[in-house]
Amino acid sequence: MKKEFYTCKNDRAFKEVFLNPNNSDLLKALLEFILKIKIDKLEIKKTELLSGNVNIKDKRVDAIVHTGNKKIEIEINSQNKDYLHTRSTAYICNIYQSNASVGDTYNEDTDIIQVNLTWGLGRNNDEMKIYKIMNEKGELYVKNFIIYEINMDYYDKIWYSKNEEEIKKNQYMIMLDLDKKELENMPKDKIVDKYITNVTIVNDNPEFQKYMSEEEDKKKIQNSLLSEAKEEGISQGISQGYTSGINDGISKEKVSIAKNMLNKNISIEDISDITGLSIEEIENIKNNMKK
Repeated sequence: MKKEFYTCKNDRAFKEVFLNPNNSDLLKALLEFILKIKIDKLEIKKTELLSGNVNIKDKRVDAIVHTGNKKIEIEINSQNKDYLHTRSTAYICNIYQSNASVGDTYNEDTDIIQVNLTWGLGRNNDEMKIYKIMNEKGELYVKNFIIYEINMDYYDKIWYSKNEEEIKKNQYMIMLDLDKKELENMPKDKIVDKYITNVTIVNDNPEFQKYMSEEEDKKKIQNSLLSEAKEEGISQGISQGYTSGINDGISKEKVSIAKNMLNKNISIEDISDITGLSIEEIENIKNNMKK
């Protein structure tokens, strides 16, 4: 069976490549391109310890990149989901709060930045959107809270345009979602060469392949359970002869599935994605389970 090649559109692959301490030059080049700044030195502060073993399950490995007066969090979103902005805001607000509570005074000396690399926004939409907290007159509430939403489909469009000049100019973004064969046709420099070497090493790691295949299998099982629950709920509703029965049946099965997933320590965001329940609804289910 042909082995899957996981690009850095995948969150785990991205972190295995770019959060590797030996690859700080790759992360530096990527952030310099996105933020349009010069980075002399960066330091990766891990919010959870890297296990050193990619086959450890359900382990979220996040990091905050420190450079100068900036703290930068990076999120990989392989799909554009309704809950993404809510989840991303929760993450960045937590970092902002943690930074604000350090020291004896509140200040805005450190920029708290989130970079969202998001697929599914559409190739014809803007390359990037920058969000800040401000009023209707454009007056900033705080100056050091910034969210970058990068439209990764925009860079896919450049790749398929075959415009060599544009591809060369945007190569550090384009390379993130190219498969092994496509990477061979990329214009090369030392950053691209090193990226290709490292993403290939990661994909050749049998433990990484095992982890990814099991993650995908878990999602398929969860999706199958949800599909069965929907069918059962619809059948119950039809047998009762009214529309509310359909909704009631689906809702009860979703709650049941959500409870099972919570018991298995699956993240609330993933449960929301799979069941269609809102994060608030899942939080309520979780709180009721504790009573």
